[in-house]
Amino acid sequence: MKPRIRVPANFGKEHINSPVHGNIKLKLKDGQEIKVNSIIMSLNSPVIDNLTSNLTQSTLEMDDFTNSAVDCFVESMYTGDVEKLEKLNFEDVNKMAHVFKVGWLSKKCVLFYKTDILKFENNSYREIEFACEIASRAHFHLKQKQFVSLFVKHVTFDLVSKNTFLQRYLAGFAKVPRRRIDTSLAVASKDLNIIGNCLTAYLSSNFECAKFDENVLYLLQKLDIGKFSQTYPSQFEELVNFLSEILEESESACDEVKSTITSFIKRRRTIVEKGEEIQDTDNATSEMQLDDFEGLEDIIDCGCKDVQSQTANVRSVWRRPLKSQWEVIQPSTPIQSVQFLTLGETEQRIRLLFTFPADERPAPMKTLGRKFEMRCENDDTSVWSYLIYGCIKTVFNSQFLYNVPRDKVKHWTVTKTFTHLNVTCNDVTVLNFNFATDHSTGFENSSQVWVGNCSSVLFWTTYAENLLLKSQVT
Repeated sequence: MKPRIRVPANFGKEHINSPVHGNIKLKLKDGQEIKVNSIIMSLNSPVIDNLTSNLTQSTLEMDDFTNSAVDCFVESMYTGDVEKLEKLNFEDVNKMAHVFKVGWLSKKCVLFYKTDILKFENNSYREIEFACEIASRAHFHLKQKQFVSLFVKHVTFDLVSKNTFLQRYLAGFAKVPRRRIDTSLAVASKDLNIIGNCLTAYLSSNFECAKFDENVLYLLQKLDIGKFSQTYPSQFEELVNFLSEILEESESACDEVKSTITSFIKRRRTIVEKGEEIQDTDNATSEMQLDDFEGLEDIIDCGCKDVQSQTANVRSVWRRPLKSQWEVIQPSTPIQSVQFLTLGETEQRIRLLFTFPADERPAPMKTLGRKFEMRCENDDTSVWSYLIYGCIKTVFNSQFLYNVPRDKVKHWTVTKTFTHLNVTCNDVTVLNFNFATDHSTGFENSSQVWVGNCSSVLFWTTYAENLLLKSQVT
């Protein structure tokens, strides 16, 4: 039985390469070796514990990583600190923390990325590109989305500098890896006109469908045309017309190219006809099985009593809602409690709209005065801000839900009573708003807007995934 020692801990770096208790050899590049103690390494890493205790390995190959990174990794295991972590070995150290499941070291890497790598001395393109590529590779190779989120949140661009950066970042478009395209879309955010301009400039030099490469097709499939058309309608229209012209003038286009462009143009027509944002095909089905929800194991094990108690009914009760589309939920009692599960994701939003019997119809524009909205400001620290229309100023990042648990999976319940709006997260009350007394100055009539019983609740979210909505309102 291993001793009950909490890591990180300082075991003394002077014991690295000890001839007495260095019973494990780490083989580095160029034939170098480091002798380490299996107990110290196993206390930090369950992977190394399995390799040494169960598989009885006494030699571990480390030639996939730089010597500097391995040296930093080992010293961190022995000291509980990251003194040797630097920009040049960061990616390999972060990869080792991920591969060997050293949780505390992964958190140190995230902090180092935020405080050191995102700290630019000259604010040059090379510095920003270096940080962006680290985030892009971590997302693509290790499925670590937090680095891209940190980059987007902490790197401040004005529209001109963002445009300049993305033009250089996507230069040589035909040969850039697809992960760069995904990262560029994240960096562009709502300024998708920049991506559209890059695409138009690239296609202008290859004005034939036959010369469409895989990256062009990939970008056309990934581009959020709903957001693009609503934010920059004229530039979006120019791109659609440009693609239509290419399609009409080329007779040698392959079926895949024709299909992709035709689909893109068709989705644009649907937007014009319906006057609303089009959903990605991945989010077109609202009745998703619980098995499709990323992190199912975390949900089942997270202690959410409601989920655990559902047993056979879990899959019929919990579902993934449509992204950016209002859904009407019918309450069964005068006290409406809407429940949903989230798996983080900074800057994602959730809206609830409460309608009264006196309302003509449950349309969002008819009841803006009774809308509750919440947004994740920082997933790592569980910071969430909220808005209550008609009661407080509708500015995000100014009113916050308090004591939100830092659990990865969050089970939310939003309840509107006759006089209050209450929010709990994993059984912790994070908001209990009294319409009559808790309103901001200038909103003295808030109780007249909110007090009463509802006839229905509407749900809306920007989550593409990582959110499950309970189909029943109790």
